[in-house]
Amino acid sequence: MSEAAPRPNVLWIVADQLRYQALSSSGDVNVPTPHIDRLVAEGVTCTGAVSQYPVCVPFRASLMTGNLSPRNGTVRHGDYLPPGTPTAAHAFAAAGYRTSYVGKWHLAPETGASFVTPEGWIGQSYWVHPDFRGGFQEWCGFNVSNNYWRNFVATGEEVKPEQLEGHQTDALTDRTLEMLARQPAGTPWFHVLAYEAPHPGAGGTPRSPGYPVPEAYEDLVDPEALHLRPNVPADAEAAARVQLAGYYQMIRHLDDNVGRLLDFLDDSGLASSTLVVFLSDHGEMGGSQGLRHKHVPYAESIDVPMVWRWPGVLPAGATYGGPICGVDVYPTAAGLSHVATIDVAAGIDHASVLRDPTTPPPRDDVLLQWDTPRFAFGDHPYRGLRTDRYTYTVGRDAPFCLLFDHEDDPFELRNRFDDPAAAAVRADLQRRLEARLLEHEGALPEYVVHARPAT
Repeated sequence: MSEAAPRPNVLWIVADQLRYQALSSSGDVNVPTPHIDRLVAEGVTCTGAVSQYPVCVPFRASLMTGNLSPRNGTVRHGDYLPPGTPTAAHAFAAAGYRTSYVGKWHLAPETGASFVTPEGWIGQSYWVHPDFRGGFQEWCGFNVSNNYWRNFVATGEEVKPEQLEGHQTDALTDRTLEMLARQPAGTPWFHVLAYEAPHPGAGGTPRSPGYPVPEAYEDLVDPEALHLRPNVPADAEAAARVQLAGYYQMIRHLDDNVGRLLDFLDDSGLASSTLVVFLSDHGEMGGSQGLRHKHVPYAESIDVPMVWRWPGVLPAGATYGGPICGVDVYPTAAGLSHVATIDVAAGIDHASVLRDPTTPPPRDDVLLQWDTPRFAFGDHPYRGLRTDRYTYTVGRDAPFCLLFDHEDDPFELRNRFDDPAAAAVRADLQRRLEARLLEHEGALPEYVVHARPAT
């Protein structure tokens, strides 16, 4: 595509807590995901995509700014994106795009405390002040909800909640389709649809508590029929089955809504002129390693789906296995669209490798970050690297000093951090980790220095 050629529309579809391993296109037999699989068949799948900070706020700050913590304005979960911070929305608007946002933001100030009305618990914080909306021109979003049946959004300048009708995932899709259907012809648009699914929330059924879905999806998955990953220990299997049954039901519902978006692009004639990017902010342990949720540096927590589809420009059914992460999405989407980025320091444009996945990877590794959040969970700071072969992390606490070789240990069952046979690998990864930290954070946490192998 030449500089004079029409720029594509750009649609980001962002899931919340969807791990790479939970798609049928990734080999999961527990639930079909035909519409996400369609994107995989028609686009480029980044099999080496990871969440560089596996929790909502810092990941989303990196996604929007192309910068890592702390340069992106967040250090930990519970921080917020400072008003006026340059984002992808500013860059695309400056290039003549119409920008819009629907769904979960989680980059505005919040207390971390739920609130209750006379009608019952309705989640956390719907209100996002216009100054905290990242520069998007049209807005229908909420900061964080965790309630799929009583979900409120902010749309204008006034602190006036609007309740969505029906299930949140359906309603957010409805709003996106309505917005995109009235975009002016001849003006490219950049739209972000940020789902909260399949993150757990209030409600569900006795069989699948915490994973509410429309009735047609309830009890869709039999917990006893699930195929668990080999790294789910025996004493965690029962709880994992209950949790994952609900998780997979939410994924099935999410997938059907992705299908609605793809149908709209087909029916409106926009499919060939739209770059679709599908990704998640982080994964879900789901009983693997005996753990639940995210924020740990294991594969189920940090491996995320990332698919890029632009028919006729990006190869269909291709895979790219090099390291890539959320901080690269904005500069890559901008590179494919010939849009100039603003103040991007850490993100790398992968446009050339997406056009031809056989070209050399533009990055060698991804820096993994975690600091104690402002809320009461995840008090285990660590730093690490994810390469195409290894996961290496150094933590303040011993359980987060990890070295896994994915070539011979794909389920991370053998920690080689203190293995003498892996000493040379560890020393090299430690050196590279320190270099990345000095580059992006300007200092080394004390526990990283203490982890240097003895010479």
